[in-house]
Amino acid sequence: MRKKVISMSLIMAAILFIMSPSAFAAKKNFSFNVNPSANNGVAYTAPNPKDDNEQKTYIYTQKHNIISSDRFYYNVRKSASTSSTSYTGYIRVTPSNASRIVKSYSPNAGGKGTNLVLQADTDEYNVTAEGYWYS
Repeated sequence: MRKKVISMSLIMAAILFIMSPSAFAAKKNFSFNVNPSANNGVAYTAPNPKDDNEQKTYIYTQKHNIISSDRFYYNVRKSASTSSTSYTGYIRVTPSNASRIVKSYSPNAGGKGTNLVLQADTDEYNVTAEGYWYS
């Protein structure tokens, strides 16, 4: 009897593990080349569907030409438009914080399955930035 209970418990645990959703957000690469005189200095990634319910974004910039006097920003939005809902507000990106930015969303950002886009925006200089982000 005890062996049956243990066996059934192990089977149930395995089924729950297999059927449970992933707890990790999808890693999406980005590559921006933004210029204030082109498209108002704005560029967007493709939509990134959330794979989890965590209300934070993680942005890792690995290569860039950002300088301290740049007015360069990231913004997580509902869609690729400056008039769409912003979930993070504009996040100022500097050489010192570019490698890792963690920002909480506003409460209405939605959960798993919500499509989000990362916006890059420059007001002064031509900026290139490459890396990856989790929504």
